Amino acid sequence: MPSNVPENSEKKLPRRSWFARLPRPVPWIILAVVVVAIAGAGYYYYSMQRAKTAAAASQPALQTATARTGNLVLRASGTGTLIAASQVNLGFKTSGTLTALNVKLGDQVKAGDLVATLDSTNQQLALAQAQQALNQLTSPSAIANAQLAVTTAQANVINAQAALGSAQYWQNPALAQNEYAAMVLAKANLDKAQSAYDQLNTGGYISNTNEAAAYQNLYSAQQAYNTAKYYFSVYSQAPTQRQLSAAQATLALAQAQVVEAQNLVAALTGGTVPANATGTGLDALNAAKLAVQTAQQNLDNTKLYAPMTGTIIALNNVVGDNVGSSGSAAVMTIADLSQAELTIYMDALDFTNLKVGYTANVTFDALPNQTFTGKVTQISPQLVTIQGNSVVEGLVLLDQKQASSDPLTLPLGVSASVDIIAAQANNVILVPVPALHQLSPGNYAVFVVVNGKPALRIVTVGLQDSTFAEIKTGLKAGEVVSTGIQATTGGSQVTTP
Repeated sequence: MPSNVPENSEKKLPRRSWFARLPRPVPWIILAVVVVAIAGAGYYYYSMQRAKTAAAASQPALQTATARTGNLVLRASGTGTLIAASQVNLGFKTSGTLTALNVKLGDQVKAGDLVATLDSTNQQLALAQAQQALNQLTSPSAIANAQLAVTTAQANVINAQAALGSAQYWQNPALAQNEYAAMVLAKANLDKAQSAYDQLNTGGYISNTNEAAAYQNLYSAQQAYNTAKYYFSVYSQAPTQRQLSAAQATLALAQAQVVEAQNLVAALTGGTVPANATGTGLDALNAAKLAVQTAQQNLDNTKLYAPMTGTIIALNNVVGDNVGSSGSAAVMTIADLSQAELTIYMDALDFTNLKVGYTANVTFDALPNQTFTGKVTQISPQLVTIQGNSVVEGLVLLDQKQASSDPLTLPLGVSASVDIIAAQANNVILVPVPALHQLSPGNYAVFVVVNGKPALRIVTVGLQDSTFAEIKTGLKAGEVVSTGIQATTGGSQVTTP
């Protein structure tokens, strides 16, 4: 034993645990039971959690959205190209050599400004000749001759009236009968005078006063008979209808010539001439006046005037060029840049959001921080093809007031982005479109979620786009609406509205 252990000390053995004092196989059996119990408890817990998860998954999942306040805009977006609100290709109405060009590219011109001229030598000569011919027809001698023609025509009317009167008078049967009676009486008087003269047996010479008186009675009776016979022969032969018609036509012609002569005098002296007036003299006068007007117009056509106020944006000729009429080529182009316009191109699907009068917001690529406003002025009724795409074409006129306060200085032809505002609602209640349920055309309802449960509520719907709808009545901002419910039916999941 060790020397440091007292002899009288009692030796003590180590104390064994209860588990160690058990028979050798028993501890291992207990350990196995404990392990099995722990594993069983873990499995039970896992099974319970899985069952809870499965049960939760089988419950309906409510999809919701919150009604909010916002703005809703129905728009059509596209592109545009800047053009002038109005422009004109200006050319001469006659051909000739360009002798003066009074403008240059970019100049501002006013309506009525003389911008170019042609050589007018021939036109000036033609005008002088036409004016001389007119002067001859309107000279003092021409006026005097016209006035003389009036008096001559009036005399012809008088003669024609007399001739017609005679023809109508000779057609009187009673007159012819009267003349015949006068001839019969004159013949009886002649026979009586002849018998009285023959009874005197005067022979070849008158020897006394009785014979002289008998001879004078015979001579007078013979003259009366000859006169009566002449008038009977005249009045017994009535004029034919052709002769009567000719006399009437002669009178009508004479009367017409009086009117024509009077109209010519009126035209030469500044009087009133009827619109339907005719006559060779008047026709010649009018032709001469027209010739002067035509010559003057041809001379005027050698000068080119600006028809509008604007800017010269194109010049196609220089002095010395031979130019034709405006139908063949334009000498220059004038554009009004004070009010700009755009040709717009929109997707065909946006056609329903494009109408004349709608507001347009325009942003030019060269001025990205500036937005111009305007109005749609034209929408083409048929699609056009641009780079293989069918698009809607239209026109937008930019606001004149904005252009005057913030003038647009971009060149024509620049591109722009264009938004056409079809409708707009600001500071309104909005919900997603899937939350709407159409009960009948124009009538809608939504499911409002209250305490976790959806309740049907009638609402009034305003504007809609593909995403949101405006709620006018029936819903407040902040209320929750259902946009769909996941329900389990017959072991499969379906989505209900």
